[in-house]
Amino acid sequence: MKILVFLALFPIISFAETLTVALYENHDDYYNYSRSYKLNWDLLKLATENEGITLKAEPYLWLRGLNSIESNKIDVLIGVSFSEERKKIGYFSQPLSFDKINLYSKQSKSLTLKQLITKRVLVGVTTKSIGEEVANKLGFMDVYRKSSSYKVFDLLIKDKIQYAIFSGSVANKHCMMMEPKMFNEDCITPMQPPLATTTLHALYNQTSRVKGIAKSIASAIDKLITSGKVKKLFLASNYSEQEYKHWIKVRDDWFNQNN
Repeated sequence: MKILVFLALFPIISFAETLTVALYENHDDYYNYSRSYKLNWDLLKLATENEGITLKAEPYLWLRGLNSIESNKIDVLIGVSFSEERKKIGYFSQPLSFDKINLYSKQSKSLTLKQLITKRVLVGVTTKSIGEEVANKLGFMDVYRKSSSYKVFDLLIKDKIQYAIFSGSVANKHCMMMEPKMFNEDCITPMQPPLATTTLHALYNQTSRVKGIAKSIASAIDKLITSGKVKKLFLASNYSEQEYKHWIKVRDDWFNQNN
């Protein structure tokens, strides 16, 4: 009887997996005020629960998280915008959410983007962020880098720099954490149109074990889309139904390009 019980439990024991996860520093604040980060985390949790995968998560500084993925010290970092540079150090999940990237200032400015680049204004970005990549791609010459988005935001609020590049969700998080709380439009002003729209992913390390788990999670998300549970997560994260449909298209395009 004991042998039969062991054999019955053995498949469960054999295939139970644990992933170590790097969250953003100040995870709770981002979860409460960044819809793209909230959705990224909720979708990963839902898919892993569906597959019986345990997540062992703790907050990491942004640069430490990227370095830990590259050195295989952790299994996955969440809330990562796709770039070809990051593709060299890790294995990207399908898009889990998306966000807009804007150039922000404290007050509305009349200069165009081209004029700003020509005038060589000082632009703040987070080191190794998608904002830094966008600034370099656009040709900004005077880019001021800090190790965290909060440090960049603080410089902007204190008029130490005139401009900064953030995602909409990051800007909203920092504004909502001010005293008193303020929405983006009452706190810092985004130049329109956005500089870019970025997809956010889970970035896995490149070991065969973790890549195998990542593929199982992707399959689980397929089933959750069919069941309607993913759409509910989108709406609960303050995305519209139209934005959910846009994500489905972006996701399909991603698979077509990467398979």
